[in-house]
Amino acid sequence: MFDVAQISAQLEALAEAEVARRQGRHLRPLRGLRGVPTAEIARVLVEAWSAGPFDLAEAEGPLRRLFSTAFEDGLVALGLAAAALPDAPEAALELSRSWGEVVDDIQTADALGWLLVGPGLLATLGDEAGERLAGLRKAEPMRRRVAVSACLAALPLPVEGPSAAALRARLGVKHVVFVEAPLVSVLDPVIRAFHRDEDARVRKVASRALRTWAVEQPNDAEDFVDSIRGGISKQLRAELDLGLKRGRRRAARQMDDVDDLDGLDDLGEGEGEGEE
Repeated sequence: MFDVAQISAQLEALAEAEVARRQGRHLRPLRGLRGVPTAEIARVLVEAWSAGPFDLAEAEGPLRRLFSTAFEDGLVALGLAAAALPDAPEAALELSRSWGEVVDDIQTADALGWLLVGPGLLATLGDEAGERLAGLRKAEPMRRRVAVSACLAALPLPVEGPSAAALRARLGVKHVVFVEAPLVSVLDPVIRAFHRDEDARVRKVASRALRTWAVEQPNDAEDFVDSIRGGISKQLRAELDLGLKRGRRRAARQMDDVDDLDGLDDLGEGEGEGEE
C-alpha cells in the first residue's frame, strides 16, 4: 500500500515558488497549490504505482485523503485510481463521483473525466455512457466540464497530463488511447447536450471533441452538426471546419498512398508479363 504522508512530503519537497506563482494565475483550487512541476508529479505518481500491488478497494480511504490534501496530491490520487481502473471500474467510478462533487479547477476536472469517468462508464455501461453524461447538463459548471471531458475517452486521442503517467507505465506504452475509432453513441448525446453551454470552459472541451471527431470521421461529424436544430455557434463551426479540413486532407493522402501501392502492383505485373 502506498504511503499518503510520504507522497505528500515528496511533493512538498519538490515545490517551487516560481511554478506556484505561474500556475496561480489560472489555478486557484481550494485544496491549495504547491507549485510542483508537471514532470515531477508524473515521476512521483509512477514511483507510487510501482511500489507494489495495488488494490483499489483497499486504497479507497487513502486515495480520498490524498486527493483532498492539495492540487498536486489530487492529480497523483487520480492517476493511481486510473491505473487501477481496468481491474475495478465500479470502484473507480465511485471515487470519481465523490471527487466530481468537490473539484474546482479545470486541470483536475479534465483528468477526472478523461481518465476515470469516461473509461469507467465505457467499461460498465457501454453505449449508454453518452446518455448518462448528457444527463449532467444541469449540474454545476465544473461537473459539466468533467462530463464533456469524459467523452474524450470515446475518441482515439492520446490521454494528456501527468495523471496518465501510471497508466502508461502499467500498459508499457508511450500513448494511451481508449478506443480505436470515435464512438458516435457517446459523442452525439454529449456534444448535443453541451455545445451551447453557458460556461465557456465547458464549450471549449465540447469544441475540441467535435474537432477531433471531424478529423477522424469527417462525414459523420458533419452529418451530426447538420442534424442539430438551430445549428451550432460560430466558434464551434470554426472548430468543426478546421477538423473537417484536416480530416479530408488526411483521407486524401491515404487515398494517394493506396493509389501509389496499386501502381507498384501493376508495375510488378507488367514486368512479369514481359519476361521470357
